[in-house]
Amino acid sequence: MDMFSFKSVRMSLVAISLIVSSITTCILGGIFLYHIVKEHNDQLVDYREELESLVEMRLVNETQIAMSLLQEIYGRQQQGLLTAEQAQKEAADLVRSLRYDNGEGYFWVDTEEGINVVLLGRESEGKKRIDITDPTGRFFVAEIIENSKQDGGGFTNFMFPKPGETVPMPKRAYAAFFEPWRWVIGTGIWIDNIDRMVAERQAILDEHLRNELFGAGFILVLLQGLFVFLALYIGEAMSKPILAMTEQLSKLGSGNLEEDAFVTEEMRSVMLRKDELGIMGRAMQEMRDRLLTYQSAILDMARNDALTGLANRRYLQEYVDRLGEGNRFILVALDLDHFKEVNDTWGHQTGDAALLILSEMLKSSFHDALNVRTGGDEFLVVLSGMVTLPDVEERLRQFMEQLVAIYQTDPGLEKLTISAGVACSMKDPVPFDVLAQQCDDALYQAKEAGRSCYRVYDESMGHNPEKAGRHNDEKAR
Repeated sequence: MDMFSFKSVRMSLVAISLIVSSITTCILGGIFLYHIVKEHNDQLVDYREELESLVEMRLVNETQIAMSLLQEIYGRQQQGLLTAEQAQKEAADLVRSLRYDNGEGYFWVDTEEGINVVLLGRESEGKKRIDITDPTGRFFVAEIIENSKQDGGGFTNFMFPKPGETVPMPKRAYAAFFEPWRWVIGTGIWIDNIDRMVAERQAILDEHLRNELFGAGFILVLLQGLFVFLALYIGEAMSKPILAMTEQLSKLGSGNLEEDAFVTEEMRSVMLRKDELGIMGRAMQEMRDRLLTYQSAILDMARNDALTGLANRRYLQEYVDRLGEGNRFILVALDLDHFKEVNDTWGHQTGDAALLILSEMLKSSFHDALNVRTGGDEFLVVLSGMVTLPDVEERLRQFMEQLVAIYQTDPGLEKLTISAGVACSMKDPVPFDVLAQQCDDALYQAKEAGRSCYRVYDESMGHNPEKAGRHNDEKAR
């Protein structure tokens, strides 16, 4: 061919095959390597989340064990075997000596008024420390006492030096309230301990990643070598099928996976062959099908929430852009009440179950709408067309009642309620981002009104939220 200045068609075909195969190998290799690295990073993130969850569970369990020991001593006090002073001294000595995690984990005790009872035998014992702060200015002792009174205790983040050190380090603590003596007993872990364990895990994953990358590189080299061998072996006598395959490889490399563009008459002839060319042709078709599947899966992941299957923010933006300006909508913003508390108490699996229940209810109650998960426990319902505000309000009320009724049947979800805000542009078009802000304002009013209700936006909300809440209170009921 003149375009390559080669004297033979065979060499021209070899050159073209090598170029196309190199491009294809780079594209496929890049996609494969991207997924390997992404999986590595996802595993590290998942490991940290799982580790933090396990650490929190460990802190709760260790504290509950210590609480049971206090309860045992208190029982002896109630039986008259110990005076209150003797019982509290014995309990303080016992807690002071308790250790776990090879001696690194310890407990402290403060009274409800912030007087330190136990802290490794330090000078602070017997002194009031409720007004002390960490380097960030947080009154962490007061916050620990407050959080301990929550149902099941509570977690607190602050900065505190390790034993034998003076430099404060970030720490996450759990504390529970011992009612008989009005004591707060707590324990915690320094965040750098978690960082160290994550770093150790990362070193292992990095080693696996290097091995996988080496293996992938070796496979890609072999694949490229196979292309070279085939190009040299096929030669001049196979010019027509090679040209057909080269054309299809070029299309594949450019990302054109459409059936009509990929499977030409020449390519169908190649795939019907019984020799290696036929095998390669059919393999290319299988490769195209797999890539098309991967492409569809990637697009689905990019547009839909992985947990609930609802649309995500990206798809919402595409949807709004596709409709263009001048459309009229009714938006419903939804937010689960007490969701963080359920997650912290029962774990992420319970929280995920609550989100899945909500998403299925949305699909059933608002089947004619675009249902979007906009955040962790935040959702948006987008309605357009032949819908009215009274109809939406009635459907919303039924949805909220049915959802809460379902949650009430599960001990882990019974505390959950839902709040909603509604904004409407059915009379006059309103820019979507403005309508979304109005919807958020209405949701804020529902939260301010005590949650487990909904509010419909009106203009007064931008100036007097309290008045707007009263204005819609009867409707929300």
